[in-house]
Amino acid sequence: MARPGNTTRAVPVDAICERLAARWPDARCELDHTNAFELLCATILAAQSTDRLVNTVTPALFKHWPDARALAAAPQDELEHAVHSTGFFRMKARHLLGMARALVERHDGEVPADMEALCELPGVARKTANVILGTVFGKDEGVVVDTHVARLSQRLGLTRETDPAKIEKDLMAQLPKDQWRPFADRLIWHGRRVCFAKQPACGLCDLAPMCPSADVPGREMETVTEKEKAKAKEKEKEKPKGKPKAKGEPKAKGKPKAKGEPKVKGKPKAKKGR
Repeated sequence: MARPGNTTRAVPVDAICERLAARWPDARCELDHTNAFELLCATILAAQSTDRLVNTVTPALFKHWPDARALAAAPQDELEHAVHSTGFFRMKARHLLGMARALVERHDGEVPADMEALCELPGVARKTANVILGTVFGKDEGVVVDTHVARLSQRLGLTRETDPAKIEKDLMAQLPKDQWRPFADRLIWHGRRVCFAKQPACGLCDLAPMCPSADVPGREMETVTEKEKAKAKEKEKEKPKGKPKAKGEPKAKGKPKAKGEPKVKGKPKAKKGR
């Protein structure tokens, strides 16, 4: 089991980017789509679900409601039935309807290529907006932080944060801007295929040698040794010290001899006979 990351250890971000690029050169968004509207719908449906499952639902969804104007007029009960298998279907149906109606009312049915405008749509937060902007419009305004990016960033020691907005801020500060989108895509692929949530395959991981959380031979022993050293230091601090001497207190001396007291001599030896 991988241990949580430790940001006190220097992490070679450039090397991580290089190894991810070598391992996953073709990483991309795995939600099937042909335009910005379809990807926006799919990303809303992917919350608390999987891309694979969403991809089984969207073909029929887009056949019935191919654009924002059509979706805005959809009956909610029919929409709920169409997205039922993705989970939280009532909430997702409300978000899809609200998003479609907002697109029609505010943007003439088109998906805006603007972070602020996207985040004002129902069901759309910064993660979804980053997906749309980066994947469809090629605009790097942030880093997509989903469950995989959050988990792996912590394990790699790139952040100690748990809030997605704070994790994104940490990653943006460390990564070159041209790496924001590909880094997230590759980290998501790595999380889905190697660095699993419960049992990461550290033995097959290209990032293991530089990962402070990797469960690799010898790493556990190093950790145990460090813990033992820390415990020894704590015990040393807790040891009671001797009673301190009062300031100016004279050193204890032996009993003084009385003045003129003769020295005690040993018993005289008897004289030998002739």
